[in-house]
Amino acid sequence: MKKKNLCPRKRKGQMQMTETIAVLFIFFILILFGIMFYYKYQGVAFKEKQEELLGARAMDTTLKVLFLPEISCTKGEAEPEDNCFDMMKLRHANETFKKYITKYYFNLFSYSRIYVQEVYPEQTQYILYDKEIPFLEDGTKGWEKKEPTFFTVTLKDESKSAIIPHYGFGYVVVEVYS
Repeated sequence: MKKKNLCPRKRKGQMQMTETIAVLFIFFILILFGIMFYYKYQGVAFKEKQEELLGARAMDTTLKVLFLPEISCTKGEAEPEDNCFDMMKLRHANETFKKYITKYYFNLFSYSRIYVQEVYPEQTQYILYDKEIPFLEDGTKGWEKKEPTFFTVTLKDESKSAIIPHYGFGYVVVEVYS
């Protein structure tokens, strides 16, 4: 009887086992790269979504400011004028906003800074609301980013003339913190 040589089978089995291990190793490396790519993509997408939400919050806050009855131009029971702030109301709005900051206005504006910059006829700044995110325990500022929005408005001043109101113009700046 002839003896069969088992060595070629062993070598063939070892070779197949080595190939299988190499294929599995490459497969897991590809899965690892896929997970890392997905993780980086999710981080970038998350930051973009945060910026988008911050911009939307800034626009919402700006619209709320533009339609505030506390500072809008009105005459009697008539509808308010579009994009117009009454200077007499504007000069005293900061006091009202500070008085009710924790109750009403914080719910409207959250952490933000709102001011009106008069451009013509004078260069005056009227701060309406200023509530910054408090500092952290380690002493660093509590916000990472602020998103400013600007909107041009008419400034109506009836205190200068009783017959014909005096008009100027300026812009509203709303800076929302995140």
